Amino acid sequence: MRERPPKTNKTGVEALLAMLESALDAVSEGIIITDVDGRIIYYNRALEKMEGLKSSEVVGRYLTEVYRVIPEKSEHMTVVRTGKPVQEQPKQYFTGEGREISLVASTYPIYKDDQVIGAFSVCRDITRLKDLLSESIRLQKHLRTGNRTKNFKGNGTRYTFEDLVYASQTMENLVRQAEKVAKADCSVLVYGETGTGKEVFVQSIHNASSRQDQPFVGINCAAIPDTLLESLLFGTVKGAFTGAVDSAGLIEQAGRGTLFLDEINSMSPPLQAKLLRVLQERTFRRVGGQKEIPVNCRIITSTNMDPWECIRRGTLREDLYYRFAVFTIYIPPLRERPEDIEALISHFINRYGKIYGQGRVQLEPELKEAFLRYQWPGNVRELEHIIESCLAMLDPGESLITFNHLPSCVRPKFSRCKHTFNFNSGQAGSHLHQILEDVERQVIKDVLRKNQGNITRAARSLGILRQNLQYRMRRLGIKVEAGSLE
Repeated sequence: MRERPPKTNKTGVEALLAMLESALDAVSEGIIITDVDGRIIYYNRALEKMEGLKSSEVVGRYLTEVYRVIPEKSEHMTVVRTGKPVQEQPKQYFTGEGREISLVASTYPIYKDDQVIGAFSVCRDITRLKDLLSESIRLQKHLRTGNRTKNFKGNGTRYTFEDLVYASQTMENLVRQAEKVAKADCSVLVYGETGTGKEVFVQSIHNASSRQDQPFVGINCAAIPDTLLESLLFGTVKGAFTGAVDSAGLIEQAGRGTLFLDEINSMSPPLQAKLLRVLQERTFRRVGGQKEIPVNCRIITSTNMDPWECIRRGTLREDLYYRFAVFTIYIPPLRERPEDIEALISHFINRYGKIYGQGRVQLEPELKEAFLRYQWPGNVRELEHIIESCLAMLDPGESLITFNHLPSCVRPKFSRCKHTFNFNSGQAGSHLHQILEDVERQVIKDVLRKNQGNITRAARSLGILRQNLQYRMRRLGIKVEAGSLE
């Protein structure tokens, strides 16, 4: 049999290059490759879309011809010269056509036989995000300094403790604690599941404190890239990086008011370390600056899970937690305070009934019972959304919300809550609160027995935190004794 002649090396290299180029054109990040002289040899499609340029227009040209940058300030030339990568750098610059671009780029050297032969950058476009954040900060500042209205306090907040809706003793105790914390003016960490109302509590604390006439500035740490978050928090000085201007950060903008860092556990460990220094020294520097600026604001933080679980997972520094959490407020999920569900239902029906032009509206008894039995994974936010959706579906003149008015995507969930329980221990005429309490007590005892009294395993079986289970056991008078369960 005649053997097939081997492919030439040239053909193999050409095929490999074609495959690599196709792969790089398919990724969503912008990629640019240059040689040691700063001449562009590759420019992918994603970067074309980001910068509004064509590969045919830039490949073969020098960086200084395409961008308004001098060789000494070019990350590519720096990487070629030092052989070390430059990672997660914010870049704000203008193309040769005058278009302003904001990117976060990491630039790496390309080696061959221990010699640098070029460099490449991987870029993420944050132009739109930066514009939105700048506009959000501008609007916050405008609202803080603008006229006060009935629904806006004029300091960047909307809520006070009077806006909280609840009926349970648990929430009553929590509000009383938060009011004391507001007067103490110490650092506070608020934690609870998504939708439990953490920011409502934080704004209420600000408005009950001596700082109520000062600004309230809040930011969600999970929604912003780390490099941009650092600039937003600390501000920048002109020349700190390409295109940087003198700009006050959120710490400065908060002044003598309150800075709220939502989902602090989403912040990277290096940035948490910088924040720890700020809390210890009560001073900070703008990015690229040398001047020490005093911190005058109160800092309140939040997490959407138990902070000790965050520490165990490595998403929250333990030393930072001790600085942030002079006092910790835990907001229990809605399923742990069923007494509040009925109060919230009435509140949201009244609110959205006025918006949608509905008169006196109520839930049919069977649906109300299903609402009380539902677990509400989205908590208060989910309940509000469903009530509003139901009211929007009512026809003119209708006054009863039924299962048919529920959004179709959630209707099966509530239909499963229709059935009734047979309570062997329930007494005739028992109130709903007592019935639910009896069921909760029995379920917890059964799970503890199955796990030989091990609270950690029982909490895991129930899908709740160990601290939550211990809280429920105290409330229900359940004790685990050696070898028995009371």
